[in-house]
Formats: sequence, C-alpha cells, structure tokens
Amino acid sequence: MIRKSHIPKLDDFMNGGIPEGNSILFCAYPGVDCEAFGYEMLNGRLEDGDVGFIFTNVADPDSIIYEFNKYGWDLQTKVNKGQAFFVDGNSNFIGAPPQGKYIIKEYSQIEEIILNAIKDVPEGIGIINNLSMLIDYLGYDNTLNIINKWNKYAKEEKTTLIYIFTEWDYEKELIDKIKDAVDGVIQLKAIEERVIIGQGFMVAKASWTKPSDNMVLFFVLQPGGVKVYIPKLLVTGPYNAGKTTFVKAISTKSVSVDRQAFEEFPTTIAMDIGHLNYNGFFADIFGTPGQERFDMILDILSKESVGAFILVDSTAPQTFARAKEMISKCRAEAIPKVVIANKQDIKGALSTEEIRTQMKLSENIPIIPATVKDKKGTEDALNALLGLIYGD
Repeated sequence: MIRKSHIPKLDDFMNGGIPEGNSILFCAYPGVDCEAFGYEMLNGRLEDGDVGFIFTNVADPDSIIYEFNKYGWDLQTKVNKGQAFFVDGNSNFIGAPPQGKYIIKEYSQIEEIILNAIKDVPEGIGIINNLSMLIDYLGYDNTLNIINKWNKYAKEEKTTLIYIFTEWDYEKELIDKIKDAVDGVIQLKAIEERVIIGQGFMVAKASWTKPSDNMVLFFVLQPGGVKVYIPKLLVTGPYNAGKTTFVKAISTKSVSVDRQAFEEFPTTIAMDIGHLNYNGFFADIFGTPGQERFDMILDILSKESVGAFILVDSTAPQTFARAKEMISKCRAEAIPKVVIANKQDIKGALSTEEIRTQMKLSENIPIIPATVKDKKGTEDALNALLGLIYGD
C-alpha cells in the first residue's frame, strides 16, 4: 500500500508516495529547515486517521506542540486521544520534567524503546528527530546498527519511519552508509549564488521507483507548513486586459503601487504585487503596466520570472499584436506561459481557438477562457501554469 507524504510535489516525484513499511531520510545541509518536513508528514498521516509517534532529542514535547500550533496543526488533541505520543529523549538531559509515553533516561535504552514505539503504531508513522544527535551520543557504528534494526522491524509492522538528519561535517563514508540504510533519501539544500537565495529539496533515492531528479524550491510558512516556492510569476498583457483584477483574484494578499505621472503623461500607472498560497504552492506575483511607454518596467519585472500569465481582451483583437510583442519583451517565449482569454462574458468575445489563430500561437501554449472579474477561469489558469512549471 502506498502512503502519501503530504509534502507538496514530493509524491509526484516518488511514483505516488511511499510504500508502507519503508524508511525515509530527510538529509539537510546545516541551516536548512528540515523538522517541518517530518512534522508535516506526521500531521498528514494523523489527519488520515493513522497513529504515530515522535522521538525527540532536540526539543521538549511542549516546544514541539507549540511548533505544530504555529503551523496551524493541533497535535495536542491527537496526543490526548492517544492517536500520537512522544518518546522524550530530551527533557531528562536538560533538567526539564519528562513527558511522553516513553522517557529516555540514558541512551543505552534507545534501541529497545524505539522498537516498542514502532510496535505501538502498526501501519502508522514514526519520526526520529534528530539522527545527528544520536550519532553524537552513540557513535557511528552503534547508530548504524540500531537504524538497521529499527528499519527491519518497521517493515514487519508496516510502519513508516522518517529520519531527520542534519548533515554536519561527518565523514562522507558515514553519510553514505546512513543513506544506504534507508529506502528513500530526500536531500534538502541551500540554493546559493554569492549568498543563499533559497532552499530546495530533491529525491536522491527511492528504492521502489526511479525518482524524478527535479530540484524544488520550498518555503516553510507559519501557519501553513512546507510550500513549494516559486520566486516570481509575471502577469502581463495589453492595457485594459484585466491584469490588476487577475492579480487580486489569485492572490492571498495583493497591493497596487500607484504613481501619478504629471510631468509628461497625465495618467495613473500601477504595478501590481501579490502573494499566492494555493494547493501547496507559494509564489510572488508581479503585474506590469500595459502601455508601451512603460516597457522598461516590463523588462525589469520579467527578469528571473519562472512563469507568465498573458492576459488578452477577447473582445479586442486589435490588441493581440501588442500582446505578442509583450510576450517577446518580457522573455516569456523562453518560460512556461498561459494565455488568459478574458472578458468571455461580453458579446462578441472571440473563442480560444479564434484567438489562437489570430495570435498564431502554438498548440502547446494553453489558452484559458475566463471572466476574471467574476474569478471564472482563474483557477484553471493557475492549474495550467503550475502544471507546465512542474510537468504535471
């Protein structure tokens, strides 16, 4: 049976999810968020009705419950109902009152206690946070030996084991052995140029399938949890095509930056900025002015765009040439893009096929019929562009 990870896009890269009884290692570079991945998987499985536990040696149970609350998840209720429990490997070592179904008083107990915890959650999930601390307490060889025993027993119980591992300056041979000991490895990295510009994950190993080698940028929101992060989506098109309305329609929050230009052009211009939080995706959205005299702004905003929405007024075919010009000027020819045929509610609006013919657009560019002011077609446009970006 395949179990969902509940991490956006991850299941798509692993042929639908994780076979029950398999073990997964989230292997993170220092400084990269990693606990949220384990927490989100546990929360998702608990919401599915499964049982689970967290072994923690990095924080006390109250702190973890508080973290769950910040993500918008209610772990305390699940613990109170007996659906989830803690293996507390932290409190005794920092002088705090111990909590949990199992308490680690010394690390010679850890192997047997986790085996008992696995037995308590058949077909459920267990989170081991953090494997690095176990290595520090137990040493390399003992830790590897214990991991192998836990994984073997978890397969028998059909329990999913999730290891959180911060990849400090351990020997490469040790890291390779840890990765070999589990069924799947998710690598979490900092995306760097001169400075760190983001964080990403990719499936480095999945024994049950050939995983996608795509690197996905992610962002951890509180509340919200792990989201696929798209740095910039561009919204452009001719004047009066409906760009501002579209940005507001798809954004969790948005703002229009207005500036009165009295000197040469007595008109109001606007740049629209929005933030999207949709189906596990988080993105920044930039809408451009449509007039030709502001094409310099279009050139600036288009840099580093990951995808583009091109809005056209379905009732104004005389603007289609300008729309094609804007596609070229914002370099949208080289990135995934969706054309939105707005104002379909108005008499005389051209069909999507008529627009495709007049604009001479290839068949691989989706054209979505829409009435943006009523939000009709906006979700279809979002799904189409996100599918192009991530190959759905």
